[in-house]
Amino acid sequence: MTNLLDRNVVVLGGIGVGKSTAIQRFLGNEFTDRYQPTVKNTYNKKVAVGKVEYNLSIIDTAGQDETSLLDSSYVGAADVYVIAFSVTFRKSFEIAQVIRDKILDMSGTETVAMVLVGNKSDLSNERQISKSEAEKVAKSFACPYIETSAKENLNIDQVFVNSVKIANGARAGGASDSEDGANQLADKSTCILM
Repeated sequence: MTNLLDRNVVVLGGIGVGKSTAIQRFLGNEFTDRYQPTVKNTYNKKVAVGKVEYNLSIIDTAGQDETSLLDSSYVGAADVYVIAFSVTFRKSFEIAQVIRDKILDMSGTETVAMVLVGNKSDLSNERQISKSEAEKVAKSFACPYIETSAKENLNIDQVFVNSVKIANGARAGGASDSEDGANQLADKSTCILM
């Protein structure tokens, strides 16, 4: 029996952007559009990336705003940060950028393993952030951008699988824990925006 490799993912973002809903979709393929504020929850799920199995620990954080203090326990504990915003709410996009800056300040580094995620892509008539605008910000962060819809289960698994790959790349300085499984980083980036 092989030991599972542990990877820690911290999911951050503004209030009501769908962080918890996306996590619940990933964990149990469940969806609810009823908003319930999150304080902080940690979930575990086994994930196969290629031929390697990982024990993924996902920390679901309380929603942030510009003035929220970032919990210092997140910095250093994360292998990768997933920073989420709603494509239907510009302020959440601005908050995502503030959160990224806070992480860098607290970690004392210029880069961290990160994913930028634009959630609620199913609400195209309410969109305030274009895909190209989000991709431009992700490029400036040197990380990939993924658009998701928890309601339609669009790209939810991709966010967490790519998070493992990015974490592996960051741990190995661009390489991965396995020859076969997790060494195919999309563009060798270390940031994913949700």
